[in-house]
Amino acid sequence: MNIKSVIIILIISIFVSCSDSKTKEAENNSWKHKVFVEEVIQTGSYTYLLVSEDGETQWIAVSKMDAQPKDILYYNSGLEMKGFNSNELQRTFDNLLLVQVISDDESGISRKVVPKSLKKKMEQSKSNIVNTGSDKNIDLVTISELFTNSSKYNGKRITISGNVVKMNPNIMGRNWVHLRDGENNYDLTVTTNELVNVGSYVTFIGDITLNKDFGSGYKFSIIMENAILK
Repeated sequence: MNIKSVIIILIISIFVSCSDSKTKEAENNSWKHKVFVEEVIQTGSYTYLLVSEDGETQWIAVSKMDAQPKDILYYNSGLEMKGFNSNELQRTFDNLLLVQVISDDESGISRKVVPKSLKKKMEQSKSNIVNTGSDKNIDLVTISELFTNSSKYNGKRITISGNVVKMNPNIMGRNWVHLRDGENNYDLTVTTNELVNVGSYVTFIGDITLNKDFGSGYKFSIIMENAILK
């Protein structure tokens, strides 16, 4: 095979490779579901949407965003949760889809819009955290304070704020949320029926228990249980 033939083969290979890359990029930028918003329910941390697609309706939950009836939204997939109970709404959804990435742009760019008023509220909450205090007779405690003086809070119902770094939904009939406050590497596990989004800043009110053993390897030196969003 002469040099000219080799060059031609290389050019063809490069062209095919580029074509494949563009095809994959186009696939990644497409949305599987295009839905029409029928109803919107706003809560402290989540937006619940009743959406319709091809004549069928479905409740979905997304992190707090601006949404109105008649909006068109796009998403690819979600986590199905049956019989989900929202304490905040005092309502049980027979079937709820937890959607992590949603967009109002069909180009494939995720644009979950967080209202400026919510951003301001979250920033104020971060700056107002104190080691001890009270809010309707429920202590407000930092994660650092809780881990440093854990015995002081054993069996007490307290308020905790932090960043959601991980969430494992619907395990043993509850959601498992991991919180950190940025001051150290303490990781607080919270069990709740609430839905929260990884990366969001939340405040929970719940019961503190030390040396909790659920069995099956679920053992925690400190855990907050029965937590509700504040």
